[in-house]
Amino acid sequence: MRHKLWLVMMLLLFLPAAPAQQLREQIRKYTLDNGLRVLMVPDKTAPVIHFNLMFDVGGVDEAPGLGGIAHMVEHMAFKGTPSIGSLDWPREKAALEAVDRARAELDQAIARGASQEEIQRLTAAFNQAREEAKKLALPNPIDQLFTNNGEQGLNASTGYDRTDYRVSVPSNRLELYLRVYADVMMNAVFRSFYEEVDVVLEERRQRNENDPNGALSEVFLRAAFQVHPYGRPLIGSREEIQGYRVDKALAFWRTHYHPNRAVLVLVGDVEPERDIQLVRRYMGAVPRGPERPSLNIPSEPPQTAERRVTLEYNAQPSLRIGFHKPTYPSREAYVMDVIDAILTEGRTSRLFRRLVIQEQAALNVSSSSASPGFRYPNLFVISAQPRAPRTTQDLERLIYEELERLKNEPVTPQELTRVRNQTRAAYLRVLQGGPGLAQTLAFYELFFGGYQRIFEEEAIYNTITAEEIQQVARKYFTEQNRTVATLVTKGGSR
Repeated sequence: MRHKLWLVMMLLLFLPAAPAQQLREQIRKYTLDNGLRVLMVPDKTAPVIHFNLMFDVGGVDEAPGLGGIAHMVEHMAFKGTPSIGSLDWPREKAALEAVDRARAELDQAIARGASQEEIQRLTAAFNQAREEAKKLALPNPIDQLFTNNGEQGLNASTGYDRTDYRVSVPSNRLELYLRVYADVMMNAVFRSFYEEVDVVLEERRQRNENDPNGALSEVFLRAAFQVHPYGRPLIGSREEIQGYRVDKALAFWRTHYHPNRAVLVLVGDVEPERDIQLVRRYMGAVPRGPERPSLNIPSEPPQTAERRVTLEYNAQPSLRIGFHKPTYPSREAYVMDVIDAILTEGRTSRLFRRLVIQEQAALNVSSSSASPGFRYPNLFVISAQPRAPRTTQDLERLIYEELERLKNEPVTPQELTRVRNQTRAAYLRVLQGGPGLAQTLAFYELFFGGYQRIFEEEAIYNTITAEEIQQVARKYFTEQNRTVATLVTKGGSR
């Protein structure tokens, strides 16, 4: 979801034969006694239902020292329950408790500075306990269960602001889906926990340490957000991941993942008045949990001077520039969405045309109007990679020239029209049918005051003027509000 503006257009273009008003009339909303909001959109084109279960919890909800635990918990929710995956639950439960005891003994020995011989002995005991527990459970039971029942797209993702679980299954497997996810919400078993810690460590190595974009993103966000948790790595630091323990992960799950903090969306071959009875039967049995806890998330102080960071890395140079800005529902956030499209959406956009085509100074350029999250004030970010022999300094100069032009010269009506048309066309290309609609409905229902907001926002974008674009550009695209991160090739150029 690169632009929130795209989210609006995605909905307006979903199923082109049905206009936005017809789509709006098709959506049915229900709220269960436990607080779970359920949205259904009938679509009889195929005997498939696309599900999205989204929670209002993500990286910003993590306590200090537990960075990335939301992402870890997302992984663990696929590990099953006593009735899904266990070969002998009483024995497996005892084996998992033995794993926890062995890990605690090892941690205590390390903390008190035990001898290397004792640490080796306790490490061996810990690993043996893990092996014994693994013998009593099926690997990846939920994945296997849905695969055997014709699933497509079984996956999940965690952001700074939300976590969502998604899958598409044949419509005659509706009851299966509801039974599985109700069971997971009530009885999740975090089996193979330390094996998954190793998986997450490898994911961090690949995405954040051995990937230049991931590495640059970490140092960039750390510089831009010095107080707010948007500045922490979403996956957590290596030290934090290595420190994960089952009790801490389960405590995070039990604190946050409840029906009253979630939205379930079903798009496809559904009969709302009939199928809501099954939803109530299974999902309605999940107990209501506590409301969102007050975490006292600190606000990022206003930036008063430019911040610059440099990362040396064995990769081609690249550049990232960010400007602090408000989030929705501020009208300025919507204006920034339009600026985003004007600058980098399509080959006729200003920065692409100037940097890539005319000057041939960049290999690529992109922007994002709401990075890295949307629940709190965020960043407008411009990213680019120079084309040799041009440098990141050359790109900075050209980008700032275009931002100054945006401040001083009103965009033309033709340009605004072209941006709207390009955005609509882009959504038609990227929309993957039902899953995209399900995710977007959940997103708006959970975070933007209800799914109806989707149909109201087009009017906001259509009334944004060239003068507003100038005003917002002048207000936020300033040197003192700017964070610049540069990747410099080790032993080479920048």
